[in-house]
Amino acid sequence: MAASADTPLLFGSLQIDPQRRLVWKSGQAVELTPMEFDILLLLARRPGQVFTARQIYEAVAADSFDASWTGISSMIYKLRRKLGTGIIETVRGHGYKFVAPGTSPK
Repeated sequence: MAASADTPLLFGSLQIDPQRRLVWKSGQAVELTPMEFDILLLLARRPGQVFTARQIYEAVAADSFDASWTGISSMIYKLRRKLGTGIIETVRGHGYKFVAPGTSPK
């Protein structure tokens, strides 16, 4: 059976629960804003796929009046501060991608 959209995602010590909109890192709950959660979920559902800031914005914030696509980089920055710098990678000149913890080449 294929995983449904509500199935929790597990990446090493990181757990994302789409149905309850909760995130844990090493068993500790991580407080995310609704938009931060949406960005994380979008990226985590397609590990390794590069999304431009505009694509992320259009996917998660197009109907939000208090955000612009240029603000996506600050959202990514806040996510990195909460989850660790290695989780979301910047692809220079292209955008951002989710790197599953423990799989990042060093």
